[in-house]
Amino acid sequence: KLFEDTLAGSRRLEAELLLAAVLGCPRIRLYVDFETPVPPDKLEQLREYVKRRGEAREPLQYILGSTQFIDLQLKVNKHTLIPRPETELLALWAVARVGEVFSANQAPQIQDNSAHQEKKIFKALDLCTGSGCVALYLASKCPQAQMHATDISAEALSVAAENACALRLTPNVSFHHGDLFAALSPDHKGSFDIIVANPPYVDPATRNELAREVSDHEPSQALFADEKGLATLNRILAGAGEWLKPGAWLGLEFGFGQADAVRERAESAGVFENIEILPDAAKIPRFFIARRRF
Repeated sequence: KLFEDTLAGSRRLEAELLLAAVLGCPRIRLYVDFETPVPPDKLEQLREYVKRRGEAREPLQYILGSTQFIDLQLKVNKHTLIPRPETELLALWAVARVGEVFSANQAPQIQDNSAHQEKKIFKALDLCTGSGCVALYLASKCPQAQMHATDISAEALSVAAENACALRLTPNVSFHHGDLFAALSPDHKGSFDIIVANPPYVDPATRNELAREVSDHEPSQALFADEKGLATLNRILAGAGEWLKPGAWLGLEFGFGQADAVRERAESAGVFENIEILPDAAKIPRFFIARRRF
């Protein structure tokens, strides 16, 4: 009964959001104007939206053209993954690490030299940025950070750049088109204070087990990876040490059942310490956290 009630509530919420989008008004306005008829042209558009959602199982976020990521409103479309709540935890972790570095850097200095201290520049890298959600959240909360973001999809990077512009964060983020670290100039090697990534990590063999909203609509390139979902994660773990400063952080999101394999690959790389596997809100192991050895 609870599940049925929740499902019914979710459908009602989605219908209200679609109607609010059609009418171009806040959702609360639907209750204020409850008895106001929907104009025929708007009703036709609503029917099309409901058909896309109900029959084609297109994600609500793609129909609306945007989604919420923590406190950011972001454009999304078929070229970008829809940001998940789990990835919000990765972004919050990254912001906390930046705060720790700057707190340590701002410890009291010798008074005679304090006016001449060089301003700390914190360099961060977001691999497989997609809509730019992690990179832009980090840039919005840490204006002192020099943010870089890469993606193999030019279309996804275009969406991320649009989001940066809409959020007035363009000066804070540099976008690079290419495959992981290959998108970057060699000049960046050994310069990053933190690298984060929510890479493709779904096993292609499980495609038929996914909801149609995911398998039929979200970009396969951003979802699936060879080697049972581990191929991209393994490449990041093998290469990250070359791009991180000594003592810098790496944070990765991975999939269900992949924790042991990710830890083993990180340990075999021989460059990480303080390795942790952290859970998501559902207590499922979801994040790899480690520092590059000094």
